[in-house]
Amino acid sequence: MATNPNKDLVLITCASGKQCSHLLPLLVQKWKHLRLVVNSSTSEQRLKKQYTDAEVIKADLADPHETRRIFQGVTAVYHVGPSFHPHETEIGYNMIDAALASAEKGILKHFVYSSVLDSQIRKLTNHDCKRYVEEYLIESGLPYTILQPTHFMDTFPVPLLMSQESPVYSALWNPKIEFSYIALRDLGEASARVLEQRETHLMAIYPLVGTSPPMSYNRVCEIVSHKIGKQIKVTQKPFDEAVSAVLIRTFGTEQVHPHTQETAQRMLLYYSNHGLIGNPNVLQWLLGRKPTSYDEWTDIQVQLAREQ
Repeated sequence: MATNPNKDLVLITCASGKQCSHLLPLLVQKWKHLRLVVNSSTSEQRLKKQYTDAEVIKADLADPHETRRIFQGVTAVYHVGPSFHPHETEIGYNMIDAALASAEKGILKHFVYSSVLDSQIRKLTNHDCKRYVEEYLIESGLPYTILQPTHFMDTFPVPLLMSQESPVYSALWNPKIEFSYIALRDLGEASARVLEQRETHLMAIYPLVGTSPPMSYNRVCEIVSHKIGKQIKVTQKPFDEAVSAVLIRTFGTEQVHPHTQETAQRMLLYYSNHGLIGNPNVLQWLLGRKPTSYDEWTDIQVQLAREQ
């Protein structure tokens, strides 16, 4: 079960997405064999240029034949499901079935599933679909680790607000509702550690939260206002406009599957009433340090924006 970064082949799905943007730079430093799976030709070409030593494959994970193909020779997999996909659960099942076929041959040693904090919340369709995948993975008998990250800090548009003379943040839900956050850099580091320290993390479920106490987007805007030296005005988009904004940000269009649209609608309604809150102790243990605070993350974003 011990890892061998010189020989093991690690499979990463949704490799061009935001989660992997901080994970892949860490993996390429230690792992000699990476297989990066993407959904589009554009992502395929971009990652081939960015990670010249990695194998980059375009595949349709909704096709069981495709998932079996990408698992050939794979020792460990880091599976990120496609956000708001109408068949995200079935894709998870396909991945687990393909992993089982590989494990039966004595090849696959570790299945890491990037899920979501509080996957048991049924009102959130994008959480509930992951709950079924978690259950299927747990009952599969595969050696697994389930990661459950909370709300990403990195969705907050610091560079855009810095560029505005009188910055305005248009919240997609009630900006008074409190959330717990995680920096993608911390999620990437924790994920890399789980893959590298395989045996330590088998059969574990880790809720991953970086901040405490919870804070609202009103409070986030106060922090960022102080860092950029400009007062950010906070407004809230009307519901229909907020739904459109989520879809365009995620897919580049509002023309999506009805299930995808409903998933976005449910998320915004839930977030406007309940938020998403957790505890940072597990992430601090995994990292061996305190997770990145919102103040620290903002400092990093401001510095990066000024260097560009």
